[in-house]
Parts: sequence; structure tokens; C-alpha cells
Amino acid sequence: MTGRSRALLVSVFLLGIAAPVLAQPAASASALSHPGSLAAIGGLSAGSSDSGGSLGAALGFDATERVAVEGRAIFMQRGGAHGLELTGTMLFTLARGPKAAPYAAIGGGLYRASFQLGDGRFFGGMSSQFGPGTRFVPIQGQMGFGMMAGGPTFNGDVWTGPWTGPLFTGSQMPMFYANRLGQMTIPASGRWGMRSFTDPALTVGGGVQFDVTERFYIKPDVRALVVFAGGSQLALTTMTVGFGYRF
Repeated sequence: MTGRSRALLVSVFLLGIAAPVLAQPAASASALSHPGSLAAIGGLSAGSSDSGGSLGAALGFDATERVAVEGRAIFMQRGGAHGLELTGTMLFTLARGPKAAPYAAIGGGLYRASFQLGDGRFFGGMSSQFGPGTRFVPIQGQMGFGMMAGGPTFNGDVWTGPWTGPLFTGSQMPMFYANRLGQMTIPASGRWGMRSFTDPALTVGGGVQFDVTERFYIKPDVRALVVFAGGSQLALTTMTVGFGYRF
């Protein structure tokens, strides 16, 4: 799913859930009677080529009746890869009904992605094609990795010119991360280990808060998370439901 598709999905979601609420009369109770909130979050996350479950928590505070601040941490599991979102967000209430309030969200923070390189989706099958000690390097603009068995040593991290040698193309790691692995060597033990990347991120989206009681609420939410590094971007989507308590 492209970044444009994610933005369209968020827009449609907001319009669909906001329409019935906008027609409701405003709530008479003050939104600041219980300004703090704590929520457990669960749902799905989707990247450029995979998806998986997500689980986390959010701590919020109502600054005014229309503006709230939120900090949230979400762990995302996707096969041999997982991610951790740590963001601070401003929530802007679009309308307030007796039991529901749609909102827009924008904020930023950090995203940490970790890859178990020995997973079959990444480099777990490489040793069956190329022997231990073989060097490989990311090729700029390509999904494949150039394989180097002996010969002159390449001292760079990414091959930028044309490549005519053997290629390994089995990895499903996004190029956003693959091009940052640098030159690597197939381990003799076959144990690749874990590689992690921590990058700044922007989050934007929205949802609806449904009041179950004065203190308990349910909050479906959709957000796009755009991760930045070295002039490149990677877009992720989180679709979650929060179960919260006001205090």
C-alpha cells in the first residue's frame, strides 16, 4: 500500500465516522472533568509488503475541550521483523456529541525497526546459494544484493554503479533498510543475528472516541506513520482500537 493510499484510507475513515456525530447536539458535561486518560491499544499494522498485529498503550491529557496531548508506545510484530513506535501527538476534536467525538491527530517521535536476518523472508536461505564467507553488498536502486566471492575488497556500504555479477534477490526487507545494511559476510555458523534501526517519524490520522460511561471509553483509530532516514521515507499504517479509562 502506497503513502497516498494510506492517506486516502485515513480520510475515508474520518469522514465515515464523523458524519453521524456532527449531527448530534454538543455534550453539556465538561470535557475537562477527568482530563487524564490511560488506554490499552490493540490492532493491526501494515508495511510496504507485510502486516501483523500490534499492541501498546497511550497516556493522554486534555489541555482544553478541543485539544489533547497524547503519548503512545506500540509494539508491532510482522513475522521475522518487529517495530516499536514511540510518539507524542496532538489530538484535535472535530465535533463533540453526547457519546462520541471524532478527532484528528498529528505528531512525531521515533520508530525502531528490528529484523531477524536469519529469517527465511530475509537472508535465511542465502547459505544454500552462496557459501559462508561470501561478501554481499546492497545495490543502490535495486532489491537485489551483489555477491562477492574473493577479488578486490569493496570498501563502500552501497554499490552505486552497474552490477554484472551474481545477485541474491530473496530478501523481502524494504529497500529503506536494506540499503543501510552495508557490506556483510555470510556467517560460517549460519547465525545471522538481529539488526535494528532507529529513525525519526511523523504520525497523522484520526479516529473517534466513544464514551461507554463517564470514565470508560473505546477509541478506534487509524494513523499513517512516515519514517525518515537519509533523504528517504517509509510509510506504515496502524489500525487500532483503544480501551481507556479517564482519571
